Amino acid sequence: MIATWTPRVSLGGHIAVHPFNSTMPPNGELKKSAAAAVQIQNTVEPDINLDKESLQYETNSSESMIAKLQERPGPPFPSTQRAILTPEMGENLNLVLRKIAVREPDHGEAVIQILYTGICRSDASSSVGPGSGYSKQNHIAGHEGIGRVVKSHDPFIIGRTFGIRYLGKSCGSCTYCIRDLFTSCPSQLNVPKHITGTFQEYATVPTGCLVPLPDAFLRADVDLAFCTAALCSGSTALVSVRAAKASLGDVVIVVGVAGAIGHLTGAIAKQVFGARVIGIDLKSKIDVLQSQDHSDYSDILLGAPKTDMGDAWSDFHSTLMQSCDKLRRNHGLRRAAEAVIVASSSFSSFQRLDEYVCDGGRIICVGVPKGNNNMCLPLHSVVERNLHVSGNLMGGHREALEVMEYIATGQIKPRITKVALEDIPEQMQHLVDCKTAGKIVTPFAS
Repeated sequence: MIATWTPRVSLGGHIAVHPFNSTMPPNGELKKSAAAAVQIQNTVEPDINLDKESLQYETNSSESMIAKLQERPGPPFPSTQRAILTPEMGENLNLVLRKIAVREPDHGEAVIQILYTGICRSDASSSVGPGSGYSKQNHIAGHEGIGRVVKSHDPFIIGRTFGIRYLGKSCGSCTYCIRDLFTSCPSQLNVPKHITGTFQEYATVPTGCLVPLPDAFLRADVDLAFCTAALCSGSTALVSVRAAKASLGDVVIVVGVAGAIGHLTGAIAKQVFGARVIGIDLKSKIDVLQSQDHSDYSDILLGAPKTDMGDAWSDFHSTLMQSCDKLRRNHGLRRAAEAVIVASSSFSSFQRLDEYVCDGGRIICVGVPKGNNNMCLPLHSVVERNLHVSGNLMGGHREALEVMEYIATGQIKPRITKVALEDIPEQMQHLVDCKTAGKIVTPFAS
């Protein structure tokens, strides 16, 4: 949501504008608010130093200021731009670099010059099919953007920096929204489903779908490329750790720890909640991570078992239990982890999850493997051992800003790789083939 424009009236007839938190009124409402301020003035005890001439002067000054703001042009931008798009959707990725027009904004919209965009595994999923509600032709993916407003009918947001997320907007009043299930809102607007995505130099989007970034995140020493990781991956990681009820000293297993969501989940669990983390991923990825500093997001790294049966599984589970003992320093009862968070997009990662956790443990599903898959858990184990199973799609605007604060203060540090716009098609295929690690970010010219 963008700026809340809240007029306050002093006895001198001035209008004060509060910092934005929710929505800003249409331009036509500005003069109405100025006039309303004068009407309110007439209903309160008058200032002994206030006369009609000064009141009229201040009213005219307010209207003059508003008129100047409305006439103020934004930074210039071209009529065409570069974009990565899918000309015709099919079963496989078909992403190309094209030059397209920059769409002029309607009322209630703004043109955003994209400064950075993240690349998410779900962007690949939304670029094939198409899925329900997605455009079949000229689809532009991307839903983790940070940019600056260069044109809008609302003069107060020109030049401001905002984030663009998958969940652009929800109604805020339906039965799902009031229960914080914003992603179930029937009136939601999504990027890039209903709104064009961020794999382009300029995006024209509804102003109500913008996430205002606090000035504290816009300091010279904060690299906004890292903040893109908070918009989707980071917010998802945060709500997942909260769903796991992680607390100081708990052992939390993160499956898919090498990925964008996975490593942020480990970092938040460890650095923010004080948990001890066991990271699991494909052996090829774990071998790479072992040679790097991973202490901020994982205490122990384990290669995933090749199969969930026979000796391969028995050996893996034995190592997993030993790792839990090690992190607890052999104190207390011998038991599995307090929680497992599955951020992997591989279906094999969702097998025998009840054996990852101790009694009363929590199983949190975040990754969504391709296809119509069914997860199987022994019912007697779920009931008799009091296990908790839940799914988490993503966090809201609030969680995204919380994670940005963790990043800006240095509490967590996302692992990012910067790639050029023209390299996005290759990186998207790498995501599909499980060949990436950390967060992939594309910087644009600022």
